[in-house]
Amino acid sequence: MATAAPATQLNASDPRVKRTRQLLLRAFAELLKEKSIGSISVQDIAERATVNRATFYAHFEDKYALMHSWIREEFQQELSRKVADVSTLTVENLRVLILSVFDFLGSFYSTCRWSDMQFEPMFETAMQQELYGMLLTWLRQKRSSEARSERLETAAQAISWAIFGSAVQWSRGSRMRSAEEMSRDVLGVVTEGLSGVVGAVL
Repeated sequence: MATAAPATQLNASDPRVKRTRQLLLRAFAELLKEKSIGSISVQDIAERATVNRATFYAHFEDKYALMHSWIREEFQQELSRKVADVSTLTVENLRVLILSVFDFLGSFYSTCRWSDMQFEPMFETAMQQELYGMLLTWLRQKRSSEARSERLETAAQAISWAIFGSAVQWSRGSRMRSAEEMSRDVLGVVTEGLSGVVGAVL
């Protein structure tokens, strides 16, 4: 019996590959509305996407790899809806980024089934990685001539966890303060920290 080609052999720029990937991600999103993550099988996803299991495994190692990609893409889409130009570090973009993290995590903890809480670390890891990647991209574009790559990476790591940790704690708590209020306070701390790395954030 023929085995599926590993995802690394796929041409990511091929429109057919992109289309199939989106079908799988959409199928997973639809199934999430109907059942818990734990009860969703690869076969369920493949059938909903109208592909076979071999095709699924050509794109994703397992359903958890698919979920990781789905979370990151959902967050990217959330940002693209709110930020006109996500490629530039500005105070406004930073504010929207922080608020989006709070909103995204707040929605997750409000709608997540109790049986799915075991997947919480996976969800949080995907979110934090996406946040770190975006911050690092922004910092590299704003870097001064004397800023070392290692320092930028450390700054992106520290700032991403500062934002993410604040949002997680707020999302899990009583939410006595609004996401907007929390985001404003976090923004003040973050911009002050960034000033020592890339100077004033416009």
